[in-house]
Parts: sequence; structure tokens; C-alpha cells
Amino acid sequence: MLIDSHAHLELFEDLEEVLVRAKEEGVSKIITIGTSLETSRRAIQIAEYFSSNDLKIYATCGIHPNDGAEEVENLGLVKVIKALQEIAKSSNKVVGVGECGLDYLDKTTEDEKKIQRKLFGEQIKLASNLKLPLVVHCRNGWSEIFDLISKHQNSQSEAKGVFHSFTGGVGDAVKATNLGFYVSFSGIVTFGNAKNIADAAKNIKTDRILLETDSPFLAPEPIRGSQNEPKSVRIIGQFLAEHLKLPIGKIEKLTTNNANNCFRLS
Repeated sequence: MLIDSHAHLELFEDLEEVLVRAKEEGVSKIITIGTSLETSRRAIQIAEYFSSNDLKIYATCGIHPNDGAEEVENLGLVKVIKALQEIAKSSNKVVGVGECGLDYLDKTTEDEKKIQRKLFGEQIKLASNLKLPLVVHCRNGWSEIFDLISKHQNSQSEAKGVFHSFTGGVGDAVKATNLGFYVSFSGIVTFGNAKNIADAAKNIKTDRILLETDSPFLAPEPIRGSQNEPKSVRIIGQFLAEHLKLPIGKIEKLTTNNANNCFRLS
């Protein structure tokens, strides 16, 4: 059985069919991810309504540096974090805080970066207070993101978290695991121009590896360009099995145990 540790189920119009296809591919658990107050509430609704004995669905609540920017601007950071805390405490289906982090584009201004750092720092503290793992998004801000985690996360916290849809290099992956985090690989790892990401998978312990689809985005090879679904986690698992020279059954068992441990799934 497989676990898709990161999907955006609210974006599927044919969600019931998507879940059937996931079960047919041996997916036993899916974590659907909040990126704003609105999508965090929706993630909980989906987890509570669609979860079943043969396909358990869980949710996270978080404010993505881009997706939640308008809410932060309209409500203010303090109100947003307070609302996020209330949402996270509203259901036992919530297993993490995020996705949150840093997303630096060429057009991102220094003022915008400052706001992103504050928003991320508050969510690191929230996750520590709630004893929930962080789901971390990082684009072009590796040194800063590690510094912020080291600064704000309780060093004694058992609920560290995961760097999702990993796009860093070997050094970033090693540093993440040294901080106690897991590293999650999406369809990007299968791309021909992503050798650095595949190399990162080879240079960390297998007890730190998670699988995810980030669906409906980032479809893996050979279905790149089409709509991605949680069922595609099997393609990613098969790629890593071949890349790491391990049987697919071993990858299934390892990554399932890792996801269960990271998010304390039942």
C-alpha cells in the first residue's frame, strides 16, 4: 500500500472518481493540503466526508506564501494566525500545519520577502505549540528557511515536519534531515532535467523519504503534461525504487512507515 503525503483534493471536479482510481493503484491514505484559510477549511471537509476504511484521508491547515497573501493583507497577520489555529484545532483529521514557507521569484520584492518570513515564522511557532509537523514549501530560499526553522521551532519538538515536493540539492536534503525533517519527492524527481533532486534521494537515509503527487500539479514522467492524481504516487515510488535499486515492495513499506511516523497517522 502507498500513501500520497501531499495532494490538493479540493481542486478535483471528479473527486469521487479520482479516489476510486487511487484505491485501484493501492493508495491507502492521502493527506489533502490547506494553502489558505479557505482551502484549509475545505481540506478538513473533504477529509471528514470522503475518508473511508479502505482510503483514509487527512488534512493540513496552512497559509502558503502566495496563496494566502491576500488573506494576510486583508485581515492582518495576527488575525490570520489566530483563525488558522482555530481551524487546526477544529478537527482530529488535521495532522499538520502547512503548506507554508518561502517562495522567492525574480519579481519578489524585499518587502514581500519580509512578509513571507514573518508569516512562516508564525506558522513554525503555531506548529510547535500544537505539536503538529510542518509541511514546508521552499523555492529559492534554502538558507533562510533553515535559519527560520532553527530560530522558531522548539528544539525538543518531536513533530518536526517535511520538506514537500523537494527541489533542492544534496546539501539541502542532508541539512533538512539533520534538522529532523523528512524529504518528500513528487513527480519532479522523474523529470530528465532533475538529476540534482534524484541525487538528493540517494544521499539521505531511506527512513526520511516520503512520496507525494502534489496533484493535480506536477504529473510524473511518462504522463507529464496531463492532470496528475493521487494514483500517480505509484509511478513516483516505482521510479525511486529503480533509482535506489530497491524492490518496489520495499519502497512501499518504507515510505508508508515514514508517512505514518511523520504525521502520526492511524
